[in-house]
Amino acid sequence: MKESRYFFSMNSLMFVEIDGESKRIVQKLLFQIIKDIGIFEKKWSIFSDKSTIHKLNKCKNRWRYVEPYTADILKKSYIFTCEKEKKFSLFSGIYASAWKIALLTQNLPEKSDIEKLCERHRHADMLIRGRFVRVNEENSIDLGSCAKGYVAGYIKEKYMNTKGINSMVLNLGGNILVYTKEDIGKEVKIKNPVNNTYITLSGVRDLSIVTSGDYIQCFSKDGKKYHHIIDMNTGYPAYSTFCSVTVCHKDGFLCDCLATYYYIKGLDAIEECERDGIAAVFIFKNGDKHFTTEIKKKEYILDV
Repeated sequence: MKESRYFFSMNSLMFVEIDGESKRIVQKLLFQIIKDIGIFEKKWSIFSDKSTIHKLNKCKNRWRYVEPYTADILKKSYIFTCEKEKKFSLFSGIYASAWKIALLTQNLPEKSDIEKLCERHRHADMLIRGRFVRVNEENSIDLGSCAKGYVAGYIKEKYMNTKGINSMVLNLGGNILVYTKEDIGKEVKIKNPVNNTYITLSGVRDLSIVTSGDYIQCFSKDGKKYHHIIDMNTGYPAYSTFCSVTVCHKDGFLCDCLATYYYIKGLDAIEECERDGIAAVFIFKNGDKHFTTEIKKKEYILDV
């Protein structure tokens, strides 16, 4: 018995497909997964004044008690931010309002305003002790670059052993999770946005596949392209060698973080990716593709 649902959450159109032994089991799990995602959205939205993240951003220099999963993602994001020299940053909320308006109106923020935001970002910091979190005056947390990957991993761990479930496929707005007990696995297509062709991965069984690219939320002005992936050290949309980067890993959170980080890092990311043994596909602005050694080792590349 297979059923699927489309729904909107976390500013993205999402899709969930469940295959199970009975209609009752499948529908119950579909309902629960959509409900769980809605809870995460309510807790982590930077623009909702009722969310945990919004309240934390307003609670400067004071300790605040947060949910276990919020403490967990904040801790993981903070470690990744420090390791990657803030090219990826959980403090990206500092730039969120300025570039959200720019993407909607296609009017660029003032250079002086961006310089002030950059200065804030350089000094943004926080402390975490168990489930207590304290942010400083400069801080503005935004989990947009890692939330969907974390949620995908949470759902997999929570439901993968559910009795009567054969497989589940989630597409959380470009953040794909495939979990199946079948030997054959599933097919997943990665779009080459330059020429509108697809790379097909076959036999995917337990994997998150996350793409970060500059071809969806974007606009052009005076011959230059502006998009939603911000270089945290300049305050402007990142200039990259790539138009998209796709990372494949069992850890959805890591996929999400790395896809954004590799895009911002540019050409040097390939060497780092190879060194760390990460399965990834880099698509250059001219449409050329680079498959890392790790993804070539996998037997799921069907058609490139």
